[in-house]
Amino acid sequence: MTFNQIVWKMAKVNYKKYIFYYLCNSFAVMFFFMFSTLYFNSRVEQGKKLESLQDALSIPGASLIIFTVFFISYAHSVFIKQRRSEFGLFMTLGMSKRDIAKLLILENGVIAILSILTGILAGAIFSRLFFMILMNLIELKGVPFHFSAKMFVFTIGAFLAVFLLAVGKSLFQTLRSSLVLSIKSNRFAETLKMRSPLIGGFGLLLMAGSLLILYFTYEDSSGSFLPLWTLAMFLGLYISLNQSASFFISFAKKFPGFYYRRLLFLSSLDYKFKQLTSIIMLVTVMIMITIFYSTLLLTFYKASEKDAVENNPYDVAFYQTDTKNTVSDKELNRLFNIEEHLEIPILNYYEKLEYVDGYLTYDIMGMDDFNKLTSSQVKLGKNEYLFYLNSEPEYAHTEIANSIKLTINEEAVTYTLKDQVIERTINLLPNSYEFIVVNQDDFDELRDKVEGYELNLHLIQVDNWKQSESDVEDLKEKFTFNNQLTPPIDYPDIEHTAESELFRVASKIGDYQTNKTTNGMMFYVTTFLSIMFFFGTFVLLYLNLFSEMDTEKLKYRKLNKIGMSSNEIKQNVTRELGTIFFVPTILGTTLAFLYLAILSTDVGGIMQNPDILMHFLQIGGIYVIIQVGSFFYARKKMLTQLIH
Repeated sequence: MTFNQIVWKMAKVNYKKYIFYYLCNSFAVMFFFMFSTLYFNSRVEQGKKLESLQDALSIPGASLIIFTVFFISYAHSVFIKQRRSEFGLFMTLGMSKRDIAKLLILENGVIAILSILTGILAGAIFSRLFFMILMNLIELKGVPFHFSAKMFVFTIGAFLAVFLLAVGKSLFQTLRSSLVLSIKSNRFAETLKMRSPLIGGFGLLLMAGSLLILYFTYEDSSGSFLPLWTLAMFLGLYISLNQSASFFISFAKKFPGFYYRRLLFLSSLDYKFKQLTSIIMLVTVMIMITIFYSTLLLTFYKASEKDAVENNPYDVAFYQTDTKNTVSDKELNRLFNIEEHLEIPILNYYEKLEYVDGYLTYDIMGMDDFNKLTSSQVKLGKNEYLFYLNSEPEYAHTEIANSIKLTINEEAVTYTLKDQVIERTINLLPNSYEFIVVNQDDFDELRDKVEGYELNLHLIQVDNWKQSESDVEDLKEKFTFNNQLTPPIDYPDIEHTAESELFRVASKIGDYQTNKTTNGMMFYVTTFLSIMFFFGTFVLLYLNLFSEMDTEKLKYRKLNKIGMSSNEIKQNVTRELGTIFFVPTILGTTLAFLYLAILSTDVGGIMQNPDILMHFLQIGGIYVIIQVGSFFYARKKMLTQLIH
């Protein structure tokens, strides 16, 4: 019998190992391709100019890449670990290390090619299916599904980079390994050098302390210490997971009745937790990211309409000058069914600073127009002013001068602060955040005598803003066309605000569609990655548990011979599996909730935002239910192989 025949026969006997390894790699390729169909989508690439959508893609995308790198590397290490004893046997029969290297390269090359082909095919099918289902659920239009060369290049390049690194590492270790170690590789148990309940307790304190400090300092520091304390929390989590079983065993020994009845389970759990620390840590973090990010983005998506209404008190708003955004009342009435229309003159005052390069600017409004615009009815005397902040009071942070000086006919005139009003009454437009309000006589005088330019602020209410999208688009097109035909305005403040931005149209329907598209895409990205993370973490746990099946069979056969019944074996397996499956789930869900509570301190706390809490319960509940189903599936498969 030739070496090729021996290799082929052993491959047929161990075909399940090859199939499982191939499926893991194909699964990873499918991950990469499904993500690339989203990341390189033409509509998404246009939206990457929006910072929020860029973050939505980059943060989970980085998590996906880290997870997939670990996933491929771990799958390969498990596969090679099972093959090393075979390599030792081949070498005893005369095969050189060079031949072993050729065999490794050949079989991994075949598996890589098959994984790429089937992974891309599966990715194309499932990404299309997932795209259609989710886009219909979130009612998002205008986002086409398509394939491009970038998607294929990114997928194949990313997979091969990770795969070749894993294979290269295995080749290096195999060529350095001695014949005896190769033959006995499956007989060595992993040594667990450190068992310290004290270190486990320190890990718990570090994790809890980091979360508490982050909670109490987050609002005051505006989140600047979030990365630092999150890293400290992750370090504490890793230490806790590595030494938690030792910590629990030390505590359980104080109760002999409890400890000795569960001695086998506790000692086995201690071994597995130290052996699987990296995997459990990764699964915990992935669950945390999945639930935390999905909750936030679902909340943002659901709040698209609310945010559009809050940020735009009027259905349509825009600035107008003699040459820019020119439109008659007749044309406006033709476009919209107008219920209310305010036209407010705004004087943009500017004055050249003496000692620095720049201008001092104020947006000035008359008292009569201010009283029409707001719920206030103020009265101002000569050279008095009111500071008006167009913002929600809880988000207003500004320092107000007790007096200001304006140059009128080359003379400095001092205006004294009388009062301040903080109220959102104007849409989010440039030059619409801070206003200086003066009495009407002063305003008329300033219009005639000071340096500045005058803007007319148009504020319009229509009968049904949700049906005004086409009308708003027609108005935008008209303004864009007409503004291009007129020369640019020549005022200093334009240096700080682009003309196209200053004269844009701010509308409820425009913000609503933008929010819905951006938040919908973000939610789509997160849901997409969440599903992949879930299947990835399940396969990762499944891979580890069933890679040690031969060892587990041998262990339980010996225990059965010394009197352990089948029911006791089932109970022990159920406890071990339940702990390994649900500890990461409980930890990840709890950490996601705590981080939601921490980030909610900026908006009054999580209890003041029931939408966040409700979405967390929905997403966390769905995740736990699916995890329970996965646990029972894995338990059934494991018991079938161990007992039958």
